[in-house]
Amino acid sequence: MAGPSGRSQLATSRRVINVVTARVVALGGAAVIAAIALIFFYLLWVVAPIFVGADIETGQRYDLGPATTLLVEANESEEVGLRITAAGQAEFFDLADGQPRGSTDLGRPLATAQALADHTGLYMIQDEAGEISLLQASFPVSFDGDTRAITPTLSFAFEEEWLDVGAAEAVDVFYGNFRVMIASISGRSLTIHEYRDAEPGFALERPRRGTLELRRQYDHVFFGPRGQWLYLVSDGGAVEVLELTRPTAPTELYLGRVAPPDQGITAVAPLLGRYSLLVGDQRGGVRQWFMIRTDLGHRLEPIRNFDVGSPPKRIIPEPRRKGFAVVDRADRVHLFYTTSQRHLATHDLAEGELLGASIAPRSDMLLAALADGSVQSYKLENEHPEISWSTLWSKVWYEGYPEPVYSWQSSSAGNDFEPKFSLAPLMFGTLKGAFYAMLFAVPIAIMGAIYTAYFMAPAMRRIVKPGIEIMAALPTVILGFLAGLWLAPLIEANLTAVLSILLVMPAGTLLAAWVWSRLPDRATRRFQGWYGLLVLPVIIGTVAVAFAIGPWLEMQLFGGNTRTWLLDNLGLDYDQRNALVVGLAMGLAVIPTIFSIAEDAIYGVPTHLISGSLALGATPWQTLVRVVILTASPGIFSAIMIGLGRAVGETMIVLMATGNTPVMDLNIFEGMRTFAANIAVELPESEVNSTHYRILFLAALVLFMLTFVFNTAAELVRQRLRTRYGNL
Repeated sequence: MAGPSGRSQLATSRRVINVVTARVVALGGAAVIAAIALIFFYLLWVVAPIFVGADIETGQRYDLGPATTLLVEANESEEVGLRITAAGQAEFFDLADGQPRGSTDLGRPLATAQALADHTGLYMIQDEAGEISLLQASFPVSFDGDTRAITPTLSFAFEEEWLDVGAAEAVDVFYGNFRVMIASISGRSLTIHEYRDAEPGFALERPRRGTLELRRQYDHVFFGPRGQWLYLVSDGGAVEVLELTRPTAPTELYLGRVAPPDQGITAVAPLLGRYSLLVGDQRGGVRQWFMIRTDLGHRLEPIRNFDVGSPPKRIIPEPRRKGFAVVDRADRVHLFYTTSQRHLATHDLAEGELLGASIAPRSDMLLAALADGSVQSYKLENEHPEISWSTLWSKVWYEGYPEPVYSWQSSSAGNDFEPKFSLAPLMFGTLKGAFYAMLFAVPIAIMGAIYTAYFMAPAMRRIVKPGIEIMAALPTVILGFLAGLWLAPLIEANLTAVLSILLVMPAGTLLAAWVWSRLPDRATRRFQGWYGLLVLPVIIGTVAVAFAIGPWLEMQLFGGNTRTWLLDNLGLDYDQRNALVVGLAMGLAVIPTIFSIAEDAIYGVPTHLISGSLALGATPWQTLVRVVILTASPGIFSAIMIGLGRAVGETMIVLMATGNTPVMDLNIFEGMRTFAANIAVELPESEVNSTHYRILFLAALVLFMLTFVFNTAAELVRQRLRTRYGNL
């Protein structure tokens, strides 16, 4: 028997152990909180740059000698600049120090020069007599040991020939799909030359020529996307769109106005892809117009307005994005982006009359040609202009769409269209998948937990509970594999049978229960606590019956084709991999988690509460409803919320069992795309630090915050339940 000193030492040891344990637990908790905080701040650090505004800084000035500059541009790597002058000289210069890098004499004075739309290094020049030619600039890179050198060259794209299109007030050229088309306006006459089988380095063959007398005189002509349309615009605001199915015989597609007659326009330019026209007016704004298809035909519709503050005098589209710069009459340059409708930056231009300007291919430099022959550069900090709150969460009217939509399409087939980064379909898909999974899992898991903890025989419970908990260790990739390759085709082939289970199984179970209730007590009493085992044949039998009568029901109720009936009568499309498949598969993954936590909470209700209720005359069911469930409600609610968090963050099942289609439709037979699945699919393919890359991290941040909100709300509710029912 221990003496007083021994008991004192034992008490001291226990205190030390308690203190150490408390500090270890506190340290572990602090480490978990720190890790979560670090994850949050890392996601925020990656995401933050997409919400930073743009900036314009004055760069270097290049004194290239007195000349009237018609065109100035930078090459792809922004190391060499090109200037074409009215005297017929094409001059290359170094963008680092302004030193000349060679020149080419084009042989005659020029009236205009412009870059061809959607082409890098391809230019159209026109002489004073109206003849035009196409030039190709090349910037080959060579190495002499470790020394890298660029040798710029300029040549005629289709041999050294000039094409006579006649005197014209406005000219535009389209080159693509081995075709060259030239549209020119002279007075009220439109002439289109079409050259087929156009290959660089070879002569252009005899053109097909068409002439159209116009209703009025126009001042600007632009080819539309892929040369399908032709825009004719007057300074008075009139616009006409012609369809070029037969380029030599254009037909009218639309006739209207882009500005009131008393105001007119001050600048006009096509946006990248040429689906849109940017029109500046006397009121100091720029409006984006593009063609939409309606039941009555095509219509040019004003989509967005951009406030400049002063009438624009030049609009400069970006060569590879849907952004543009505007130079106003106050000699300020403004940066805008169409899709996000953002006014990104404003900067005062250098002194001097502006003759021309262009944005470099990477959209981080603007070159402005001045009347004294110099070229002024401006540095553009504008990495993620396409992102705004509206593009992420609101409907956006994209080019070619009949109306604003929510859309996630992170890549595009060409420059005509742009990536679409709406997070709304992903949020919707995440909640949709979790909803159907919980709709399937919660009733089964909670009722199973109640029966196992309260009614099941102890011997059976010792087998069932560990068995269900082991299911939680099953890899979700296996469930996703089975759902996508076995369950989805099975449901598609037996859709009517699967739907009939919802009626046949409850009816069969109730019938079996009624029959069981009619048996003598002495026959049923010995099976008390083992009813869960006895009902298994009933469940299997009702499923078999549903599959047996499925074809007959489909013929009688749905005319032999359930999918067609759903589409024709309810407007519900059916995809093989849909929310129904995900709900079943993800529900199976969630059930063990909810069941285990809820069962522990119910089983842990103090025995004296149950005994006291029964002693006071309450039935087992009354005790369950009014004592057990209320006492265990904090644990049951925690189980549901933990299961919801698991469903919201699930990746592999939704990745393999849905079509990964980012659509917003509650239809249980349609697929969806979730945040987690989208990140898993696209992050390995995204360019580091690109807009796409940062948007995926933003999706991860939203998912992180979503689960945080759910867990916080769950903890608040759980604490209220504990406070209310903890004293029972």
